[in-house]
Amino acid sequence: MRAAALAVAAVLSAPSGVAAQSPVTGYVSSQVDGVGRPDDAGDGQGADVEWRPRVFLEHRRDIGDHVRLRLSGFVDGLVADRHQPEAPVTDLIARPQELYVEVVSERADLRVGYSRVVWGRLDELQPTDVVNPLDLARFFFEGRAEARLPVAMARGRLFLPKSTTLEALVVPQFRPSRFDQLDEPTSTFNLQEVGLGIRRGDGPRVALDTLQGGARLQTTTGRVDWSVSAYRGFETFGVLQLDTEGAVEEVFPRFTMVGGDFETVRGDWGIRGEVAGFVQDSFQGTAPPAALDGRSVEGGIGADRRAGNFRLSGNVVVRRRFFEQMPGNRIDSHDVNVIASLDRSFSRETRKLQVFGVYDPTEATSFLRGIVTMNVTDRLTVEASGGLFSGSGPDTLGRFTNRDFAYVKVKRHF
Repeated sequence: MRAAALAVAAVLSAPSGVAAQSPVTGYVSSQVDGVGRPDDAGDGQGADVEWRPRVFLEHRRDIGDHVRLRLSGFVDGLVADRHQPEAPVTDLIARPQELYVEVVSERADLRVGYSRVVWGRLDELQPTDVVNPLDLARFFFEGRAEARLPVAMARGRLFLPKSTTLEALVVPQFRPSRFDQLDEPTSTFNLQEVGLGIRRGDGPRVALDTLQGGARLQTTTGRVDWSVSAYRGFETFGVLQLDTEGAVEEVFPRFTMVGGDFETVRGDWGIRGEVAGFVQDSFQGTAPPAALDGRSVEGGIGADRRAGNFRLSGNVVVRRRFFEQMPGNRIDSHDVNVIASLDRSFSRETRKLQVFGVYDPTEATSFLRGIVTMNVTDRLTVEASGGLFSGSGPDTLGRFTNRDFAYVKVKRHF
């Protein structure tokens, strides 16, 4: 951790001309945050204080006219007071972000390596965006784009006439979502460690019968961009169940998704819609812990408009669950999320305000996040953010009550 701290300080203080001579780009950031921690009864609140430094590097290269190489990754560090018997909590990880080779032509391309794929069109809660797992801490801190974790994949695309693209991909290696990549067992975002001794699972091993994959067809009809997709994979957030010895273990059941989305423009408004049907799905049972089989449908519609320096967006997402069996379990069969966001730039786009909110009227729970970004120079930015969880209940938002947070981040690009 001391070496990471020295690297952060050195790059933050380095002159701009030094970085400009290198073909490698990236940034160094230093984030200090405070995150709420509920007490054992769940109705009180302390606070974890954390320092999260990051070094991100990226290199892009074209080899001839048909081969593209992209190499990027990061080193994240953690020094934190997380109210553990042994303090402070420290961690240091190195992870790839995009690590692939791509062969391209006018009619097709093929990408092989570690990468991220974005499916769907709604804001933040995208029902068909199921390829990449998530880092939940980064989702709350910064949003879904920063939270997607890359997976090993082979993806091919055919570019057909009339703006039509056929995409197919295979994911041979399972990767789970994380509540927090940095020392997950002690993170206050980790719901599974509260009051349970859990046998953590790594998911299915690489084998022919554990392959994940799917396809997506995108095209344009008139003024409407639309797509249909299908994917078969494994749940990236584990489901808890009792094993044969009575211990609680984490499993990752199969799911099958078919979906579609569209986007069009009407006057000053952009209109978007998305729906996903999970014809094979699993849900968390609670009495006792068990993986409950079933099906679900999740869909929503949204609109956005840009007016000067403002961008306003709103979505409504509804999910309905159908259970094959539910003995002794209380699980909501449906929920509704109302999502709104506002972006506003100032001072020739050197200042930016981003506000994002989610409200579940069925449980009266909500999450509100604001981010203010200031460009001090072309390469140096300062970012401040805060997030507030309101209400409590069995839904996702309600389970994070008393985990409000705030952070300040300094980022130096090179």
